[in-house]
Amino acid sequence: MRTTAFVCAALVGLLVCLPASARVIDKDYHETFAVKEGMKLLLKHGDGDVVITPWDKDVIDVQIRYHADVTSVGFGVEVDFNAEFRQTDDTVIVKGNEGGSAGIFLRVSRNEYEYTYTISAPSYVLLELRGDDGDVEVSGWRAGIDCGLDDGDVVMTDVTGGSVRIDVEDGDVRLGGVTGELVVMGDDGDVKVSQSTLDHALISVEDGSVDVVDSSGRFEITVDDGDVDLRRVAVGTVDIRGNDGDFDLDLTVGRDANITVVTDDGDVTMRLGGELSLDYLVTMDDGDVEVNLGEVTNGETRDHRVSGTIGGGKGLLRVRTSDGDVVITRGA
Repeated sequence: MRTTAFVCAALVGLLVCLPASARVIDKDYHETFAVKEGMKLLLKHGDGDVVITPWDKDVIDVQIRYHADVTSVGFGVEVDFNAEFRQTDDTVIVKGNEGGSAGIFLRVSRNEYEYTYTISAPSYVLLELRGDDGDVEVSGWRAGIDCGLDDGDVVMTDVTGGSVRIDVEDGDVRLGGVTGELVVMGDDGDVKVSQSTLDHALISVEDGSVDVVDSSGRFEITVDDGDVDLRRVAVGTVDIRGNDGDFDLDLTVGRDANITVVTDDGDVTMRLGGELSLDYLVTMDDGDVEVNLGEVTNGETRDHRVSGTIGGGKGLLRVRTSDGDVVITRGA
């Protein structure tokens, strides 16, 4: 153990004494690929930011810009960048490789760092995007998108005609004008959806909030430590579950709506619009409950339970909270 510690200390001392080296990495790539409907773009973009926009050519145009002022102390092969391009019968593959081979460096820094992918393609191309610490922006797309990131933000607007799946470790997701099937899985980050019509939306976030506005569809939302805010949202089925966060829900519902809200430590505020016809049941451990939906039949209030029927009871509303208040009123 003493020998190992001595060697490590000596190595660190040697590195400290070595002079710092500085160099500039400045690379540009530009490739084009002829494509047709049904083909896919597989992009592995590492820490690079990505912007994808549609055009009316049957061509994928990829431009990569990499620039870094690199300062390092040590010896070995330094950091570098290269890009790989390949096309199969049904897939265009683009991969950025940032790094270098073996070396011993005490410190490597990058100043004036730029790493971007600018892509134009026909909107019928399927997108599979895999990145580390870069942001992704896609607009005007008409095919399916599968996006996976570690630490990066995702912005997608006007995306129709295919399913969208987004997996993000630490980053925010902003979606506007999305239609069809949606899956968002995240750890640390917020999810915001606006002006979207979703056949089925599955959104799961560990530490972050979910905000849906001016949208419609069927929603399954799960949060751990975060709030859920639905404003001016038309729903048939909605299932929202959380642990530590408040739910503020402004919903327009159909006569056969099925609404389930479950939270552990949080308040639930719900405003319901539309032609209400539902049975409701609210259960709690510690908290106050207020239900004001108009004329109620079969109303019952007792310890830890409030129930009743509105408008014949074709739909179902269930709310469960352990430690929180519940307020359910008529909305616009």
